[in-house]
Amino acid sequence: MAPPFSFSDIEDCLIYPFQLFGNPSKISFNKATTLEASDALSMVWLGASKAVDPSVLESLQANLAIVHSSLPANYQPREGLTLIKTDYPKEIFIQILQKLFVERPIPGIHPTAIVHPEACIGKDVSIGAFCLIGKCTIGDSTRIQSHCVVHDDSKIGQHVLIKSHTTIGSDGFGYSKNPDGHYIKFPHLGGVIVEDFVEIGSNTCIDRGTLGYTMIGQYSKIDNLVHIAHNVKLGRNCIVVAHVLVGGSTEIGDDCWIAPSATLRDGLKICSGVTIGMSALVTRNLDKPGIYLGSPAKLKE
Repeated sequence: MAPPFSFSDIEDCLIYPFQLFGNPSKISFNKATTLEASDALSMVWLGASKAVDPSVLESLQANLAIVHSSLPANYQPREGLTLIKTDYPKEIFIQILQKLFVERPIPGIHPTAIVHPEACIGKDVSIGAFCLIGKCTIGDSTRIQSHCVVHDDSKIGQHVLIKSHTTIGSDGFGYSKNPDGHYIKFPHLGGVIVEDFVEIGSNTCIDRGTLGYTMIGQYSKIDNLVHIAHNVKLGRNCIVVAHVLVGGSTEIGDDCWIAPSATLRDGLKICSGVTIGMSALVTRNLDKPGIYLGSPAKLKE
């Protein structure tokens, strides 16, 4: 789709209730910008605080603004500016960005990628340069960026994004000390299950299970430089931010948020609805939803 874009190009992105102010037939933009960089060919969005700031409203140079409903009722957009007023300006803005400005990779396997002949690859899958794909399953419309490794016995769902230099399904760090005092490796015979609509950042490692599966639940998002150890169960719709370490066999419920550099000891059970603060050290089970901070992590009262 080539710019400039019109109202017909964005109409199906208006998935939340909205009000339209101005002349939709005059919507014409070819870029999405910040307020500071906006001009007559721009689209911008204004959150609740900026929507009530007179100086911001007076300086609007954009052609189209997606604005929070806190916008004063008596505000009249200048000539050439069209407003979409909604309780969800950021979400609508994201929908438009996804449709008009995000470049989609062409499905296919890059010629430098190595794919196991028995791998099961779904429809419209994109596998980037220098990837190594083992005997695994990859669901429809999944994107794997360059230099990723997906080991045998990994099951990757549909609409998953795995960013560059990430490894899925390598052996975990499991050893036992024999009578001679030497460490012997516990063979890892399990795999990894990554459910639909998961995103995994760059340089992240998710280890395979020892005998069962390490599992990442639907819609969860994992940032760059995260380590998920063997046998971990991460629930649905969780956020795991950069530098987090999740110890082996820890089970995390749904709708949890784990902030940067947090560390979770192995073998824990974390209930749904928990937020773990930045650099927190979790050493015990968390069985009550809430915010946990500090080292060791304690529930914020």
